[in-house]
Amino acid sequence: MNEVKTFHIKKLISVCGLDCSMCKIYQAPYNPGVADKLVRMFNNMWDNVKPEDFHCSTCRGEISDCWTKECWIRYCCINDKKLEYCYQCQDFPCKRLEETAKKSKRHIVALNNLKRMKRKEK
Repeated sequence: MNEVKTFHIKKLISVCGLDCSMCKIYQAPYNPGVADKLVRMFNNMWDNVKPEDFHCSTCRGEISDCWTKECWIRYCCINDKKLEYCYQCQDFPCKRLEETAKKSKRHIVALNNLKRMKRKEK
């Protein structure tokens, strides 16, 4: 009998509350169509852009494999405070996190994810 193997991306929540499984950069190594679309999007911004340029091990992986190496949230949460998620911080939600959330819809969703996670933990 032929066994069909499928790949399923689990829902991965980053330290800031973003759902990594919804991120095209995270999906690219597993989905050639997504990778090709990213190549077309970045073609005017980068020289010699290739599908393998798009990968991320999430903010929980090695910093060298993280798409956004300069993320202040990752640094604060993981490096400074040794926490798994921002909502575990005694200052949650801090002013800086709230200001970041105001800049984009996806970060508003992320902040709301963290708030839900905090409520569930109690």
